[in-house]
Amino acid sequence: MQALKVATVPMRVKDMDQYVLVDADTYNKLLDQTMNGRAWTMADLRIWCGNKSIDWLKKNILENPKYSRQIGRMEQQGQIIHKGRGSAWKFKASVMADFLESHWEELPW
Repeated sequence: MQALKVATVPMRVKDMDQYVLVDADTYNKLLDQTMNGRAWTMADLRIWCGNKSIDWLKKNILENPKYSRQIGRMEQQGQIIHKGRGSAWKFKASVMADFLESHWEELPW
């Protein structure tokens, strides 16, 4: 177990009862839960990816041959909905976020 050194920093917090301190794992689980049952549009995906262009998202993720099996499987399972050229994209937020996290280092950011 690591010893934690904490520097004390005086600060005033108004209405302290409104705040809760949680560990990083709990925080990340809570963030994941906020995506359950949500759908992303292409605009949401762009925001999640740091405002990359739609062309960048298509070239590097959605239409990239490296990910075609995974993307195709997500389409078959209804986790990605795209009815063809010119139609809107919809993504199951939790699934797409997991996909992006698992391939983060591979993408040309």
